[in-house]
Amino acid sequence: MSERSPGGVILVTGAGGFIGGHIARHLARRGKSVRGVARRPVAMMEGDPPIDWMIGDLLDPDVASRAVAGATAVVHSAGWVSLGPDHAEQSHEINVVATERLLAAAICAGVECFVYTSSLYTLAAGTSDHPADEKTPWNLDCIDSPYTRSKRAAESLVLAANGPRIRTLALCPGMVLGPRDPKPTSTTIIRTLARNPLVFMPPGGIPITDAAVLALAHERALCAGPGGERFAVVGPYVSYPEIATIVRSLVGWPKVIVNLPDRIEPLLGWSVQYTGPYLRRTWPDVSRQVVAGGFLRLHVTGARADREFGLAHPPAAQTIANTLGLGST
Repeated sequence: MSERSPGGVILVTGAGGFIGGHIARHLARRGKSVRGVARRPVAMMEGDPPIDWMIGDLLDPDVASRAVAGATAVVHSAGWVSLGPDHAEQSHEINVVATERLLAAAICAGVECFVYTSSLYTLAAGTSDHPADEKTPWNLDCIDSPYTRSKRAAESLVLAANGPRIRTLALCPGMVLGPRDPKPTSTTIIRTLARNPLVFMPPGGIPITDAAVLALAHERALCAGPGGERFAVVGPYVSYPEIATIVRSLVGWPKVIVNLPDRIEPLLGWSVQYTGPYLRRTWPDVSRQVVAGGFLRLHVTGARADREFGLAHPPAAQTIANTLGLGST
């Protein structure tokens, strides 16, 4: 695995968000010339490396063309993320249409490498003894949603474009955790657990991906790994009750953790199905798929990405501590 990475400008989309921000800052700290695209001005912190910011919406073809101008590589991490409903079809517009336009603009501009930040939900669920990998047929019908469909479509577009003119790859992370999540997004569950005395935890689980490791994986994917392929970038599998227990060990909350049995899933799914319009007044993203995701054991191996990109994953407790601001950033 080479430590070399492309020279010239590296475009990072979604650089104002959680994952894109970690990638952009990591590359800039490594001495790369980074152009970060965000939809609104980004608040920088003391000690942040220099990034050439471009404010705009990638759904605008002119913005996409200007973003890739002069770039040698693209990391496309911008996207619409939710297992909830999407009546406005934003998932397709942002995840598929914008990706297709950016990819076409990148090819026209002579970009050499295009790395797409995909999702673990484009892969499959295995078992603890036989975890799924990048070749396992998709079997996540229980969480089929506008988000999963749009991410699968966008990933397919990117990988199909690989060829003599451009090298393309997709990285599929698990639940990404770390500091500096501005909304927050994937760190919501950790912050929610840390401020509630009583929590009810479904029995499912997911591999945790440390944001710093994911940023390193993106850097190394710019010069390593076969084109036209996808890679699961995942650390240790942790169940949701185990995550709650780790948070309690770090901050003292939640005081009480109630583990939900699998048999309650159909009842919860039915309840959400018929009370969704009322529940979404308070929780906009609630859906039957969100409930199913909580009971899903998403066992996936990241051995291939670890080999190709030379990745080593920290313990889940360390990543969760960093997420809560209790470790190094």
